[in-house]
Amino acid sequence: MAKRTNSKTETPLGLQELGGWKLGDVVWGIRPNRAVFRGEIVQLYAKENLAQVLCDKGDGYLICEISTLEENSTKSLMRKKAKDYIPRS
Repeated sequence: MAKRTNSKTETPLGLQELGGWKLGDVVWGIRPNRAVFRGEIVQLYAKENLAQVLCDKGDGYLICEISTLEENSTKSLMRKKAKDYIPRS
């Protein structure tokens, strides 16, 4: 007789929403080195006001500030915004 597997889905631990952003949202972001990228939010950090994003282009997991995230934008608009962006120290 075959052994049954557990079919329960596990909910991710940690923060689910921060500053209007939720896990799983697809966003544009600006990294501290002013590089622009697009990806899906996988983790949020409330104390540092940061988001960990899985990049669509295969660059892996990237960290950016919540204030730099935008949902509806284009790469050219985000590059213009990145020129004026001053990363916190």
